[in-house]
Amino acid sequence: MKIIINATNLKIGGALQVAISFIYECREFNENEYHVFLSPSMKEEVNTKKFPHNFKFYNFDNPSRLIVFDKTISLLNRMEAEIKPDCVFSVFGPTYWKPKSRHVMGFANGLYLYGDLPYMQKMKGFEKLKFNLIKLYHQFLLKKNADLYVVQTVDMKNRLSKFIDKPKEKISVVSSKYHSIFEKEIKDLNLLPKKEACEFWFVTISAYYPHKKLDIINELVEIIKEKDLHIKFILTLPNEVIESKFKKSKEYIINLGTVKLEECPYIYSKADALFLPTLIESFTASYPEAMVMKKPILTSGYSFATSVCKDAALYFNPYDVDDVMKQIIKIYLDKELYQTMVSKALSIVEELPSSRQRAEEYLKLCKKVTEDV
Repeated sequence: MKIIINATNLKIGGALQVAISFIYECREFNENEYHVFLSPSMKEEVNTKKFPHNFKFYNFDNPSRLIVFDKTISLLNRMEAEIKPDCVFSVFGPTYWKPKSRHVMGFANGLYLYGDLPYMQKMKGFEKLKFNLIKLYHQFLLKKNADLYVVQTVDMKNRLSKFIDKPKEKISVVSSKYHSIFEKEIKDLNLLPKKEACEFWFVTISAYYPHKKLDIINELVEIIKEKDLHIKFILTLPNEVIESKFKKSKEYIINLGTVKLEECPYIYSKADALFLPTLIESFTASYPEAMVMKKPILTSGYSFATSVCKDAALYFNPYDVDDVMKQIIKIYLDKELYQTMVSKALSIVEELPSSRQRAEEYLKLCKKVTEDV
């Protein structure tokens, strides 16, 4: 097959990691011809020199939300006409570009599908109005811009089917594990300071989104100070975010700035546990990554987390700082519980498909959609 992999709309966050993983794994399937459309952020992450002759890379600006007269959209149309692909695979949508070829689109925006969660219900005023307008616009794009959709959980499939009024047969489920880089030897990258023997480090590899609720760290730090606990948080945020949002907590934060995928195994290896107080997700790679790295998971007790982590995580109410602190102290003090969580997590992660298997399933969908013409 001749396939366009479209990642022009991706900017930050976990979507980048999934896209990068997929592109690299496609090297194992050399029967195809790949034309990879990169966004500015993707260009920084993908080393095109590591790819064989059946890969061609193209750099694009992010398409504008306002499709009319957008230069990037025009360029995408022109390149598609020249390449004449059998299929376009957009790693995540909605896309602002509608290919003329058969189009498979990934979707992972839990904000649009989990309106029943407190985070969505608490939204008010102008913020809610703005969100709903964008949601309606994206709902329209999702409906009209793809022939087949792919999500990461059955729950997402059922919810997306209702959201875009498409039959479930048009939506496939391909679960995620972790990038194959987590199976390689871990090198000491010297990104982190020397750890004191009594310290316990929580890690959160994430951009600064409101729904990640990272601001709760400020409240936790106050309790940590009061109880004289030797706890610190490893974050991966721009320094300006630390200065504006976590200025009073800096003593308890080790900030690495934006990190690359290949640096993540090292970061996990130096941490003690994953801390993810997220309010809404579709699926996050942080869970399987922490599992394979033998790090206990502390996260919000919502279905998007429990359906993946099951009994291999400690759950809390992310709106209740005392409940969060209770779980933190549990894993901080109880070594037996720590090992139990690790053992349970390893059993779960073994059942998830590898990144290579995920790529294979994506490519099968590309073949399927061309056969459905």
